[in-house]
Amino acid sequence: MKLKLTMLSLMGAMALTAGAQDGGSHACKTAYEKSTPHNWFITLQGGATMMFNGHNDNAKFTDRIRIAPSIALGKWHNPYYATRLKVVGGEAVSFDGFHGEWKNTNMFVGAHYDFMLDLLGLARSTDRPNAFRLIPFTGVGYEYKFDSAAVGERNTHSASAHAGLQLALRLGSRVDLVCEGEGSWNGLQLAKSFPIRFENSLRFMLSAGLNFRLGKVGFTPVRPVDHEAINALQNQINALRAENAELSKRPVECPEVMPQAIVDTENRFLAEKSILFRHGKSQVSDDQLITVFDAAQFSKDYNGDLIVTGYVQKSESRFKDLAQKRAQAVAKVLTEKYGVSSHKITVEWKQAADAPFDAKSASWNRVVVIRSK
Repeated sequence: MKLKLTMLSLMGAMALTAGAQDGGSHACKTAYEKSTPHNWFITLQGGATMMFNGHNDNAKFTDRIRIAPSIALGKWHNPYYATRLKVVGGEAVSFDGFHGEWKNTNMFVGAHYDFMLDLLGLARSTDRPNAFRLIPFTGVGYEYKFDSAAVGERNTHSASAHAGLQLALRLGSRVDLVCEGEGSWNGLQLAKSFPIRFENSLRFMLSAGLNFRLGKVGFTPVRPVDHEAINALQNQINALRAENAELSKRPVECPEVMPQAIVDTENRFLAEKSILFRHGKSQVSDDQLITVFDAAQFSKDYNGDLIVTGYVQKSESRFKDLAQKRAQAVAKVLTEKYGVSSHKITVEWKQAADAPFDAKSASWNRVVVIRSK
């Protein structure tokens, strides 16, 4: 009983630690975008099992070992927290008698749902994966025991609790070598009408195998605030306020205006317009539409041609064709929302090496520039 209480206390402490770490200080460091269809994995392992408690310890050590394969399917919800469903089965052997002279073998199959915590992932400051990971886990499940060799031992159904530790070594971008040590208590029987003679409620298992990552992998940090962009907008607001203050000083009565010469509209040109984007995104934000509208109005008022050029920040190089997508997104707003003819728009894009701003203003390179042709 003491051993059972100790295992349950250990698993409860691990679960509380995982919850505290997931919602505590680390979340304050970095938040990640949701990736519901991404970061799945499947783990295939083979292991050796051994029963404890009762008179099992009285038997010869090598007589107690049996082989058990397992398969698990899971998902990393962020760089340090995952859940999985693990199925394990095989043969178990248990003993009775003060010298372990009576032996019983039975088959078992079980499944348990685990909560996994990458301790080293909590400690790292970036979302780049570690080559080595230390992952404790705990979970609950169900186990079915059948085909007992001893007379009178019937099939049983029981709830189970699990706790263990996984060591993972990265072999490649999608493959890990994993080793696990796991303890399983399955003594809470759901259907039993007779006492079990051979103690088989506590099992330990050591296993090793390969873990494969499925589909898209990796996490994108959320950057909810771009201080440079906010400061730029604030400066624009201050400039407009100053302009309004100057305009408020105008005389009440307008002076007589002399006729002006006709302006040559053919030689008009558009000052460069900059449309800013969020990190890794190609969608035109609502707060940037006024800039696109100004360029569209110029093209329609003066029949001017426009050049739309997309750029990317150096840290966005991993996003394929991002500069092209940004330029095409702005061109689409010009044509579909503001009615500019596509014949008057030239779309082009540049690589990160051709970004217009230096490292001190790197975030301004997440931009599309519109200018006269």
